Amino acid sequence: MSTEVGPWRGAKEKREDHLTLTAEENRVVTARWEAAKAARGRLDGLLGEVGERTAAHGGRLEGLEYSLKGLDSFRRKAAGAVDRGDDVEDVVADVDDLNRYTLTFEPDGYVEGTRQAYGELRARGFEPISEQNTWEDPVYKGVNTAWQHPETKEKFELQFHTPDSFKAKTDNHELYELTRSGQFAEHVEKLDDLTPQQKAAMTKQYVQAADLLQNERYENVRIPPGVDELGNRKIRAKLNPDVNPEIVAEVRRMESDLRETHAAAATAASTGPQQQTNRLSTGLDETLQTEGPGLRNNLATKRQPERRAEQRQNAVAPAVEVLPTQSQGRGPSLK
Repeated sequence: MSTEVGPWRGAKEKREDHLTLTAEENRVVTARWEAAKAARGRLDGLLGEVGERTAAHGGRLEGLEYSLKGLDSFRRKAAGAVDRGDDVEDVVADVDDLNRYTLTFEPDGYVEGTRQAYGELRARGFEPISEQNTWEDPVYKGVNTAWQHPETKEKFELQFHTPDSFKAKTDNHELYELTRSGQFAEHVEKLDDLTPQQKAAMTKQYVQAADLLQNERYENVRIPPGVDELGNRKIRAKLNPDVNPEIVAEVRRMESDLRETHAAAATAASTGPQQQTNRLSTGLDETLQTEGPGLRNNLATKRQPERRAEQRQNAVAPAVEVLPTQSQGRGPSLK
């Protein structure tokens, strides 16, 4: 586990350089993330099995490549909480979405699929420690749950979506990030000739503008029948249709800029390995041209048994470790 960490500051290009952690705060945050990283393989296997067992209801595990929250993303979240006055130890103890998963069901199979997933997780010793049914909320529709094993203490977030609500949530990611990171307040703080009260009111308008834009993407999302029977129903936002249109346009621009920043970062992350691959490919082509067809034929012959071995390896499904004890029915549950 890594403990050799110094102070941290958010990225300037993402307008997050107002978020900071001291060296000690960063050490605590990083240690918690390392523990989640160590649990990832085990939990990936568990949730993969739950997805397979709920397939009769259309269950599908989405976005497994994102099952571990990024370290900098966690640092941003923790830094924002610390900036609001929270203790970093409390933040780390309360976090339950470092390991996070999403199950989708078509609307007609959503309720029964969600109930079966609950049963599958309880049979493996996990208990729900929080549940929120926000299908009536205008800016986020789904059922969000968090689970913990009483013996291993492993925790993870599990969201239940339909394919359409999952797409809307994914498309709204930048707006969610802008709202939660404090970037609206940072943006307004730079404006001149405004009193603190005016700045607070304008920041609220930016948040309300983001709510309106998020709501647009849920307009055509079908509500699963019977979904009001699930969990604790909660409405987290109330739309304000009277937000200044100029602020709505500015938030839309900020969303577009952040999306471009994310895309550029993703491209940069993949460019290095790709350039190395291209160089290796170019060098091999030059060697083949120099050595002639004999070397090419030898390489082709050598690949055949390697491919067959790889196919046999891929055909073996990974085993899922059985977790200790069964659930005793504690904690909140679906109605």
